[in-house]
Amino acid sequence: MARRCANVFLDTLALHGVDQFFCVPGESYLGFLDALYDDPKIRSVTCRHEGGAAYMALADSKITGRPGVVFASRGPGSTNASVAVHAADIGATPLVCFFGQVSRKQIHRFPSQQYDFVQAFGHYCRWVEQVDVAERLPEIVARAFHLAQSGTPGPVVVALPTDVLEEEIEAEPLGPQPAWGAEPSPRDLDAVAGLLENAERPVLVVGNEATSQGARKVLKSFAEQYSLPVMASHCHQHVIPNDHPNYAGGLGVRPPASIKENAQNADVILAVGSRMTMKTSLSFTVPSENQKLIHVYPDADMINRLYRTELGVVSSSEPFMAAMCERNAPPPSDGRKAWLEKAHQNYVSTSEYQPRESEDGVEFGHVIQAMKDQLNDEALISVDVGGFSSWLYLNYPFKENQTLIGAESGAMGMGIPGAIAAAIRHPDRQIVGLAGDGGALMTGSEIATAVKENANVVLFISNNGQYGTIREHQEVAHPGRASGINDLVNPDFASYGEAFGAKGLRIRTPEDAPKVLEEALAHKGPVVVDVAASLENLSAQNTITELQAAE
Repeated sequence: MARRCANVFLDTLALHGVDQFFCVPGESYLGFLDALYDDPKIRSVTCRHEGGAAYMALADSKITGRPGVVFASRGPGSTNASVAVHAADIGATPLVCFFGQVSRKQIHRFPSQQYDFVQAFGHYCRWVEQVDVAERLPEIVARAFHLAQSGTPGPVVVALPTDVLEEEIEAEPLGPQPAWGAEPSPRDLDAVAGLLENAERPVLVVGNEATSQGARKVLKSFAEQYSLPVMASHCHQHVIPNDHPNYAGGLGVRPPASIKENAQNADVILAVGSRMTMKTSLSFTVPSENQKLIHVYPDADMINRLYRTELGVVSSSEPFMAAMCERNAPPPSDGRKAWLEKAHQNYVSTSEYQPRESEDGVEFGHVIQAMKDQLNDEALISVDVGGFSSWLYLNYPFKENQTLIGAESGAMGMGIPGAIAAAIRHPDRQIVGLAGDGGALMTGSEIATAVKENANVVLFISNNGQYGTIREHQEVAHPGRASGINDLVNPDFASYGEAFGAKGLRIRTPEDAPKVLEEALAHKGPVVVDVAASLENLSAQNTITELQAAE
């Protein structure tokens, strides 16, 4: 029996386990919104900007391990969402984007808001398809979800011409294809075991594909059994408790020298679930010519693509590590024990927060220290990019079941919507979002979404009146010649939050940080905290004075 395509579309999404999506409503997919009116089995989270909606979908994917789903209207809506789509590509995170399109009879006639999605998104998405034949919509949707999660995960775009959703079709809803995953062969396992046995200073580098709960559990056993120091790729320092004796630090933005040494002095790099792209490889310097690389990744196209690989294993992370745990690892030599202990101590030696004096505001590290003392084992932290984040990456010790969400692409805007998405997904967990004043004024309007959803989320905004990371780069490249970033006009972000209906709090002295966090965590609903942050102490590693003196 023929049914409206929009209703078949809704049923298809439900079959793929979609329980919510993020959107800014658009006239190009009114048929789908109308189908939800009669059958609201999927929750719609209405946002205030497509960039915020797409970041929320990206965060939801990182939290659940399933593809996040975002809807946006044609042309301008999709381009607004594109920054988060790019972040999904860089972070290898599954994201399915449904973007509206003009009606099929208007395409190529220069109508308002027509967009060529293949040209615009095709070079960095896993697949881009426009539904020109309504009967194919269930098939295309099923393929989109499959490709978003296959090989190297990432974003997929499906363009929906307005008239397609209103057409009557005979096609039935189509569910997911049978799940499959790449697993190592016995020969692969033998080869890996042999290289690890002969290694004196191996390091296990763990990436995004190994961050599921199942993979995190087996990771700890694998590292312990083979006496491997564990180094987390950028934005994934939560993969193993940071107080575990096998943890050796994070490979992110400008790690301390002792952390770099752990990666640079290794003789064997075992990369599991990581493509070993720029940040993880310390700007493509690790592995060096003197290091052997064992690369375990479910996409064969990534192996030997960036580096000469001693051994490539096409496998998902969890089955690989589980299979290695089933073997009998040889007892570690005294040298291996010493290497493991030194690698962990190299992390510990730089992980404790050492506050510095600051006359022009509060060093943001005091906020991180308060979080360290007060957040529970289930807390989820969403972080934007900026100098303020350096204290989190260097000084916050992630616990067993805590989760870190960040954008590997380095684009601003993730911190606030990511935290809000987390609070919607997990209303009973402690959720903290960290953003700078730059990122906050890019996606801060989503505080309205937090209020609408009554999200239990605490948002800290580092307010120092400049794009701090750019200032840091300028002081390195052109000391004392700051240009283009001076004297940003910022609101009092506590008042900004209150204007939306959130609770507003302020940190004006270091002593305020623990008291304010305690009050914020006790509040039901969204809280926005304005931190009068020091500009002089613009990151955990550098001050402006020190950078200028290094000229």
